[in-house]
Amino acid sequence: MERASAPEVQIEPLDDWLTISPASDEHETRTGLIIPSAGEVPVKSGIVLAIGDEVQGVAPGDKVLFPRGAAMEVRLGGEPVLIVRRRDVVARVGE
Repeated sequence: MERASAPEVQIEPLDDWLTISPASDEHETRTGLIIPSAGEVPVKSGIVLAIGDEVQGVAPGDKVLFPRGAAMEVRLGGEPVLIVRRRDVVARVGE
């Protein structure tokens, strides 16, 4: 007997929400910008996965910065995904 595979769960953000794949706590961009770890600055970064209908100024694939306490974390397939309001995204990071 063949087992059915588990459906792939996706999160579709609504309204002014977006989903973000979190980046590691500290890294250096190609341009030399160092995004510090949690103990130094209360900021997180990540790659936008999906956006709600009301989101403007960012698009899927953009790397963004947002305050550490602004995100709700969920896990999909064991991987963390952050859910953040657009108003909490403070910058896009270009590389």
